Amino acid sequence: MTRVAILWHMHQPFYEDLLTGEHVLPWVRMHAIKDYWGMVDLLRAHPSVKVTFNLVPSLLVQLEAFARDEARDRHLELGLRAAERLSADERAFCVSEFFHAHRTRMIDPYPRYRELLAQRDQGDREDLPARASRFSPDDIRDLQVWHKLVWIDPVYLSQDRRVSALVTKGRGFSEEDKITLREVELEIMRRVIPEYAAAAARGQVELSTSP
Repeated sequence: MTRVAILWHMHQPFYEDLLTGEHVLPWVRMHAIKDYWGMVDLLRAHPSVKVTFNLVPSLLVQLEAFARDEARDRHLELGLRAAERLSADERAFCVSEFFHAHRTRMIDPYPRYRELLAQRDQGDREDLPARASRFSPDDIRDLQVWHKLVWIDPVYLSQDRRVSALVTKGRGFSEEDKITLREVELEIMRRVIPEYAAAAARGQVELSTSP
């Protein structure tokens, strides 16, 4: 009989700038809402499967800070700011940075997100501020929502009424929709570490750590 040992290595570098307090990249937060909780929660449906998760301390420290709503990154700040209040440079940042997602799986399936990407890529010989200037506040607000919405865990996308309602709505999002999405984001992040603890307690997961 063949036996396979599955080891998931969950890691992120320490992104926080200790001088400014800002996290220079958003990947702890983004992967927390997409992968870190969902991967271990999935084991509940397969109780005979046992795996090892290696959790890096720099990941856990940052994850706890984001879950407490104490950590910030520029993507988060500008994603939450009212679209009408963004400066030209901030709109350009959103148009540049808010399409970091797997195109085939996370952009193309959603018509409005795909439309916004095509809008950004029109006139690709123009500089980014010029292309961003063609985005209306409504366009930017839709981009703010889709940028985070496609990173939400697939279980939430399919089963949570708040999230599925946003997917169905598709466009014309409101500032209140952004608040709802932020509530979901915090909810998922606060479930990550307890889910690993629960899996370890029932003997389905072995936890390890490394620098």
